[in-house]
Amino acid sequence: MKTEQTTAQEQLNLIEQTIAQAKENLSNHSFGFIFWGWLVSLTALVNYVLLIFSPLGNSSYLIWPITSILGIVFIVGYYKKAEKKESHRTHLEYFLSRMWIVIGLVLVLFSVLSPFIDLNPWFFFPLVAGIGTIVSGVVLKFNPLIFGGMVLIGFPFYSVLVNGSSLLLLYAAVIIVSYLVPGYALKRYRA
Repeated sequence: MKTEQTTAQEQLNLIEQTIAQAKENLSNHSFGFIFWGWLVSLTALVNYVLLIFSPLGNSSYLIWPITSILGIVFIVGYYKKAEKKESHRTHLEYFLSRMWIVIGLVLVLFSVLSPFIDLNPWFFFPLVAGIGTIVSGVVLKFNPLIFGGMVLIGFPFYSVLVNGSSLLLLYAAVIIVSYLVPGYALKRYRA
C-alpha cells in the first residue's frame, strides 16, 4: 500500500475546500423553512378568507390536511431528488434530516388522531415545530432560527389574546417571522 504524503499547501487547500463545503451546505438547509413557511402562512390566509367570505364556514379548515398532504408529497420528492445529486452528506445534515422526519411523523400522527382526542392543534403543532426549529438553529449555530423557534413555542401562550378567525392571521404572521425570515436569511448566509 502506497502512503501519500501531502504538502502543507495541499493540506491548506483541503481545509479550505472543507470549510467552503460547510458554508454551502448551511445555506442548503433554507429550502425546507422557506417551503413550509410559504405553504403554512398561505394556507392560514386562505383559510381565513374562506372562513370569513365563503359559505364553507368551518369546512374551510379542511384546507389544512389537503395542503399538508400535498406539501409532504412535494418535500419528500424534493429531498429524494436532492439526495441522489449529493455526493457527500455531513453528520449534521444527516441528524437534521432525521430529526425533521421524526417531527413530521409526529405531526402527521397527531393530525390523524386530533379528531378523536382532545388536542388543541393551535397549542401542539407550533410547540413541536418550535422545538425542531430551535434545535435546528442551535445545531446550525444560526440565531434567527433559534429566535423563530422561540416565537413558535410562545404562540400557544399569546394566541389566547386573539379571538376566533383572527387566530389564523396571527398564525400566518408567526410563521412568516419563524420560518420565512430565518429561511431567507439562512439562504443568503455565508459563515
